[in-house]
Amino acid sequence: MGFMSDAFFDCHGWQAWLERAGMPPASAAIGLLQREDHSARCGTLLLLSSHAEGCRVALREYNEAPGDDVAVLLVADADSFAMLRGEGLEKLPGMIRQGRLHAFMLKTLDELEAVGLADFVEDLGLVFPRH
Repeated sequence: MGFMSDAFFDCHGWQAWLERAGMPPASAAIGLLQREDHSARCGTLLLLSSHAEGCRVALREYNEAPGDDVAVLLVADADSFAMLRGEGLEKLPGMIRQGRLHAFMLKTLDELEAVGLADFVEDLGLVFPRH
């Protein structure tokens, strides 16, 4: 594993990033998963959560599913995650448009609103069709 992969697993670094980003409190987590782990359907998932008590970053085993407490799954390579961590949340929409990062919504729009992440998803530039 190189420096980039090692930095991905640095929970303290991600926690500082999450606190700087000013994520609003939410009752569900955002999962970050490296592209090769997503393809292999196993690996390590990085969980970002922000509660009224503060931000929390944790690692969890990924085995084909991120877990019911994950509302959004972001998948990218180590270089893209390094860029994201170095430059902040404002880079996310451009990274998604460029195909450098893939966002998977694991909840419906109503569920995202209920857990407090609807604005985060909207800020990503992602839309849900309304019927």
